Amino acid sequence: MDVLVVVAHPDDADVFCGGTIAKHAERGDEVSIVHMTRGEYGGLRTDSQEAVGRVREQEARASGAVLGASEVAFLEFKDGRITYSLENRVEMVDVIREYDPDIILTHYKDDLHPDHRATSRLVTDAYYMASLPLVETDFEPCDPDNIYYFGKPTSEFTPSMFIDIDGYLEQKVTAIKKHESQVEFLVEHGGIDAEFDNLIDGLRAENLVFGKQAGARSAEGFVPLHESAREFLG
Repeated sequence: MDVLVVVAHPDDADVFCGGTIAKHAERGDEVSIVHMTRGEYGGLRTDSQEAVGRVREQEARASGAVLGASEVAFLEFKDGRITYSLENRVEMVDVIREYDPDIILTHYKDDLHPDHRATSRLVTDAYYMASLPLVETDFEPCDPDNIYYFGKPTSEFTPSMFIDIDGYLEQKVTAIKKHESQVEFLVEHGGIDAEFDNLIDGLRAENLVFGKQAGARSAEGFVPLHESAREFLG
């Protein structure tokens, strides 16, 4: 199985679906993580955006290696400035066609972060268009089976399916800790986004809660675009 994970920023994949990525990778699936941006706004006033982006890219590649990702890639969108447009939608169509995945993981549409919302809409609409032969891009049409959305506890995200990540939670935590610059930044700025108050402890608790809902020790939650394809994830 080929799995494409499209996220707005470095660390999004680890935080929201790191256990699922690790589980698929260990099973032998090809898991590619594509970042819309390099997260260049995730720094302090003394940092330049370019320097922050370079550091965060290095951290994302290190965390991807921990999770067993087949590829970690970056598009050229700018942090905090992802917008929905026809041009960007066609670019996302080409990204999906390039990787020709069986399933796609991305952000849920209802989210506090504008980049997450824009990414969700771009991926969803491009998913539909990727199979249309008259939509011309550099790569051939493809037809992924489904999209699985992950979300934030600060939005109206209610998972309808869960992936048991028992045995993968610590691997997920190890991957998140590779984002050394961001963990420090987000803990200091937890007031911006409640999800990042006590980042690691909060994620452990969230995955344990999802696990109880799913009858497992720990789990990650998703909302599938098509309920009928649920059996392809996990």
